Amino acid sequence: MIKYIGKCLLVVENSEKILVIGDLHLGFEEVLNQSGILVGRKMFEEILFELSKIFEKVGKVNKIVLLGDVKHSFGKIVGQEWKEILDLIDYLNSKLNKNGALIIIKGNHDKILGPVVAKRDLEIHDYFIFGKYCFLHGHRGFEEIYDRKVKSWILGHGHPAVKISEGIKIEKYKCFLEGEFNKMKVVLVPSFFEYNQGSDPRENDLGYGFNFNLEKFNVKIVSDELTVLDFGKLENLK
Repeated sequence: MIKYIGKCLLVVENSEKILVIGDLHLGFEEVLNQSGILVGRKMFEEILFELSKIFEKVGKVNKIVLLGDVKHSFGKIVGQEWKEILDLIDYLNSKLNKNGALIIIKGNHDKILGPVVAKRDLEIHDYFIFGKYCFLHGHRGFEEIYDRKVKSWILGHGHPAVKISEGIKIEKYKCFLEGEFNKMKVVLVPSFFEYNQGSDPRENDLGYGFNFNLEKFNVKIVSDELTVLDFGKLENLK
């Protein structure tokens, strides 16, 4: 069973509740600062506030899966990443049931995430399979994710969003995309951070490592903190 709760998924499998969180890109603001763009550093505070609303609704869970791109900087670990990743891990661990587990998937931005999560005795994974579900970042595939017992893939990476027009007004919304690939259910999860809404697949290649026919996927728009609305197939959306 999959429930859409704001920008997160709640997957229930084998009596366990698994909260799934998309790309966070912690450290984004410091990277902008280093490039000469002056922005404040409120993103982490906003992320924790949004997560608190989600945990108020779902309670403690058995597992939390981060779908990759936990950090933003490619070639180094900036100071903001060190602090915020460790603070995030501590926060999420407090939301787990006894014997719960935090699973961190490796995204394409996470090449040197290992030294940070090792401070909390954690490892990063290329993918995570639990029951019939496989969780992965989405920029590339692995032989094991095609195992017969796997019936659903849940991916981050692409930052899906859609533009909706009403007269001359056009707005973009984060969204989930839900469809099928190789007889498996596929759910593409939006990015969690708010500084960038994402990319509309009708205008941009989202960079997945799979030949998804996204026009045939259903669009589920994140309308506010916890509400997700079904807008039907992408090919029919105006």
